[in-house]
Amino acid sequence: MKAKIIVLAGQSNAVGVAHVRYLPKHFSAERLARFENGYDDILINYYSHDKKSGGFVKTAYGCTEISKDTVGPEVGIADSLSLRYPDEKLFIVKCAFGGTDIARDWASPSRTEVYDSLSFGDGDSENEHYRKAGWCYNELVKLMGESIYILKKKGYAPEIRAFCWMQGESDAMDKQKVTTYTERYKMLLSDFESVFDEYMSGCVFIDAAISEQWTYYKELNTQKLEYAANTPDSFFIDTIAHGLVTTNEPEGEVDFAHYDSDCIIKLGELFAEKIQL
Repeated sequence: MKAKIIVLAGQSNAVGVAHVRYLPKHFSAERLARFENGYDDILINYYSHDKKSGGFVKTAYGCTEISKDTVGPEVGIADSLSLRYPDEKLFIVKCAFGGTDIARDWASPSRTEVYDSLSFGDGDSENEHYRKAGWCYNELVKLMGESIYILKKKGYAPEIRAFCWMQGESDAMDKQKVTTYTERYKMLLSDFESVFDEYMSGCVFIDAAISEQWTYYKELNTQKLEYAANTPDSFFIDTIAHGLVTTNEPEGEVDFAHYDSDCIIKLGELFAEKIQL
């Protein structure tokens, strides 16, 4: 029996900082009930900013941060795929950390000049390898390995069918980081594939544009677009063209860095559109 896995990785808009309390403005009671109750056949194992699921649980609200009643794009992914594939049991592996960049935090082994194989997010802050370059990549590989182990123990044959990437905001504040973004992204994907090669057949890579709130967003999004256009099995989601915004919520104190609640669900739906099972 196959276990089809969808990877979701990146920084805070992959974590999901959209407030649950605003969702009733945008969605029907029927959809809200699905979001809240979760999806029995779409399970998620996550390390999301400062919170871990500790194994696979139902995809629903709250796979985000410990102290916030928020929602992430995984709910949009789950809702969309549950309707398209009602008889499929799917697994999401989400590894996302707010404020991180690909230049340092997501550095992978091919970045030999900076990568630290012993760097992780957990542990004593006095430890010399605490959150040095590569810690996000290392946590992703660790979480994927744990997820595959869990699924195999349950008798599944794991397949990674999609790698969804929502990241780049931090890098887009620095022109030098933008110029090297594609090179670093390619190395990250190549290194990830080398570790999980036996599970990657049929995998697609889906990269989402960042919003207009970042200094060099145009330049960075152009790199994302061009990479996807020239790379097999790769897709670019133009979040700006699809109307995703960060300009309305929370009311009275807008968080311009993060997508509004309806838009974070839409982001997940846009990822799901590119996933064929």
